[in-house]
Amino acid sequence: MWSMSSRGFSSSSSSDDEFFEEPMPIIYPPAQVRVGERAPHFSGPAVVDGEITNISLSDYKGKYVCLFFYPKDFTFVCPTEIIAFSDRAKEFEAANCQLIAASTDTEETHLAWIRTPRTRGGLGYMQIPILADTTKDISARYGVLIEKLGIALRGLFIINPQGMVQHVTINDLPIGRSVDEALRTLQAIQYHAEHGEVCPANWKPGSKTMVADAEKSLEYFAEVKEADEAGAFGSKLQVIGSKAEYDKLTKESKGPVVVDFYAPWCGKCRQIGPFLDTLVDKYPGVTFAKFDTTAPALEAAAGDLGIKALPAFRFFKGGKEVGSPVTGYKKKPLEDAVADLAK
Repeated sequence: MWSMSSRGFSSSSSSDDEFFEEPMPIIYPPAQVRVGERAPHFSGPAVVDGEITNISLSDYKGKYVCLFFYPKDFTFVCPTEIIAFSDRAKEFEAANCQLIAASTDTEETHLAWIRTPRTRGGLGYMQIPILADTTKDISARYGVLIEKLGIALRGLFIINPQGMVQHVTINDLPIGRSVDEALRTLQAIQYHAEHGEVCPANWKPGSKTMVADAEKSLEYFAEVKEADEAGAFGSKLQVIGSKAEYDKLTKESKGPVVVDFYAPWCGKCRQIGPFLDTLVDKYPGVTFAKFDTTAPALEAAAGDLGIKALPAFRFFKGGKEVGSPVTGYKKKPLEDAVADLAK
């Protein structure tokens, strides 16, 4: 116990731990963000146009909002991100979107950082609000708070004019975000909202979209190219485009012909492609052709021809099939068969 003496407080044999109260644990609200659900409302102090004021999510009703959290003022990756977003604020504004940066620092710290020149690690002139989440309530409800550090992960949230969360990404502390990708994602969200069509991988404004329907989507997929353009299945082989072309090549050609039956999904077909190109160079008197067994114009013909295992190679001479087919990734048997055919 503690008692008063002429020189102040003195302690008895009790430990200091008995005198001080145990600190109450800080309890933060649970994460409340779900894509497709209403965004948690927020309000708080912020620096806007170099002045401290208050903002809230409801201030931007009728607009898209791109809210992005960052860990801490006066750090390293953070200014590069905030400056990059701020410098392109007009592009987001043109897309009816308000950018808002947020961290758990105070508004006074934000202001001091803004007033620090960029050449010294500061932000300089800012075209976007910087929100001060000093209670950490907003960061917690948006699911980005690291409680033991009291700072936010690099979370980015796109909220539509109806207040619904449309997009969420969260990076670890060392990884900065791409402004281009944030803008592209916003544009894709807006395109779908306006037109109803869905945006495939790497979509950009002006690119082809598709209708989310089993039949109508085939219009998009019909134009999708397989990985053959890089020569993965033999860039020097003649392409067979129809059953009629196959018949003409194998039945009317006077010289020797090798037909490679393959499918774009077949790993061994892909692996043997470069070897086929070497055979084309080595045996210039032999015609090499490739037959995509998954192509709409050839799929039925592949079944009629009894093609099962891939890759499969068949050999023709004088309008007739000769020798035994070779199947699988078998370089030596394939080259031996081609050498016999070329004699």
